[in-house]
Amino acid sequence: MSYFPFFMEIKDKECLVVGGGMVALRKIEKLQPFGVKITVVSPAFCSEIEGMADILRIQRKFHPADIEGKLFLIGATDDEAVNQEIADLCRERNIPVNIVDDPKNCTFFFPALVKKGEFVAGFSTGGGSPLAAQYIRKQVEDAVPEGFDRVVEVLASVREQVKAEISDIRKRETIFKELFALALEKEGKLTETEINAMIRKEGE
Repeated sequence: MSYFPFFMEIKDKECLVVGGGMVALRKIEKLQPFGVKITVVSPAFCSEIEGMADILRIQRKFHPADIEGKLFLIGATDDEAVNQEIADLCRERNIPVNIVDDPKNCTFFFPALVKKGEFVAGFSTGGGSPLAAQYIRKQVEDAVPEGFDRVVEVLASVREQVKAEISDIRKRETIFKELFALALEKEGKLTETEINAMIRKEGE
């Protein structure tokens, strides 16, 4: 069964990672660029997790109460019974959960990610072959043009201006297409003068 790729805002939301080893570390590293508040519960932590800033470490065994108030959970322990308990508790409460290397107990999967500023692409095989997803991720990452994060920033910054100044929807579409082409050509390094000139030209 394939999974629908929802994109959701997780900045400043609460996430729980159960487990303090290298597997947990890889999940934490994927999440940190998105601004989520991460709590890690484990009897012990690897040195990399110990040295991480901006996460809350709780050094003890997992308690069922730990899941309260969390948007989603990640089970990354080497104890199958604990992982199963986490999965069961989350299903009972309809909390999304990812149990590492156990697809049957996951209600969501971590995609292979390409992130360039606000541009994010995710690839998943539904847990069937992470290597296949990573292969496609690498192809896409290599294909993303230089400065693409700046291109996205430019287009985002002018959206409201274009909507306010240009009432004709077809003209708006033309402006966005031309701005995108020029921003791509210049690796996102457009001046305010260039942007305003293009808007004025199409608005006439």
